[in-house]
Amino acid sequence: MPPDSSSFTPLNIPHDAVPEWMGSFTLAAPPNTDLWRKPPSRDTSTAPILYTALRNPFIAAEVTVSADWELEWDQGGLVIFAGAPPGRIVAETTPSTTLPTAEITPPASTNPATSTSPSNGNGSANQTTPTGTPNSAGQQPSGVTQSERGAPPAYAPPAPASKWVKVGLEFCNNACHATSVCATSDGADWALTALPPHHARRLDLRVKIERIGYALWIWYEDEVSGWKKLREVTWFFWGVEDKAVRVGVYASRPANFGPTLYERRNGGPSVTQRNLCVSFENLEIF
Repeated sequence: MPPDSSSFTPLNIPHDAVPEWMGSFTLAAPPNTDLWRKPPSRDTSTAPILYTALRNPFIAAEVTVSADWELEWDQGGLVIFAGAPPGRIVAETTPSTTLPTAEITPPASTNPATSTSPSNGNGSANQTTPTGTPNSAGQQPSGVTQSERGAPPAYAPPAPASKWVKVGLEFCNNACHATSVCATSDGADWALTALPPHHARRLDLRVKIERIGYALWIWYEDEVSGWKKLREVTWFFWGVEDKAVRVGVYASRPANFGPTLYERRNGGPSVTQRNLCVSFENLEIF
């Protein structure tokens, strides 16, 4: 049974674009959109994404993805985040963890701002010396301790980059492949798997992600031999709280080649500038 659409959050698409029924819907990905990460933790998070936070520990998710694949790297499929998706880290963490150190005001000192010297007996005005400022001899005023100057600002560590994995169908070298990407705080990798000959000309693929202990197993479905294991990400759920897991779907068209010479001469619609419309069928999240 498809999940309730009211629990989904859109990323890089309008809020009113969330479909009413998650059993069959489409996402439109403009050119130059992607979900990618290069070191040092440099995120590209422009792909249209729909994701949901889970009430119960994640078990598995699967969906069938299809499109009229045209350009190199056209893709779509499932995505799972261990932590807030890129671009949502500040919005989904508590203020205490997102307040920059520079914005934390240290506590006021308990010392008076100045110390007053007695009259010199000549009727001259009293002179003041700022507390903590060396005197004419270059010595620190006596009786001033580090604790009396106030504690230093509290350290607020930056929010860690989320781990994430995506799996789906990708058009590369004029053929559809099963694709998977795993991202840690250091960067991401990319892997393509050729589909069997009897599936190579099809434009659709059903993919699945499944939790086995701390590992995330990645699958695609072969119409002849059933589910085939693509990958095992042994570390994905290690050190991750169940409430931090978010699951959804994505579509992206990383290529942005600009109009071809033929398109410029003929004035027709530019294939290289059109959106990629990815269809999702029978989404299930357990």
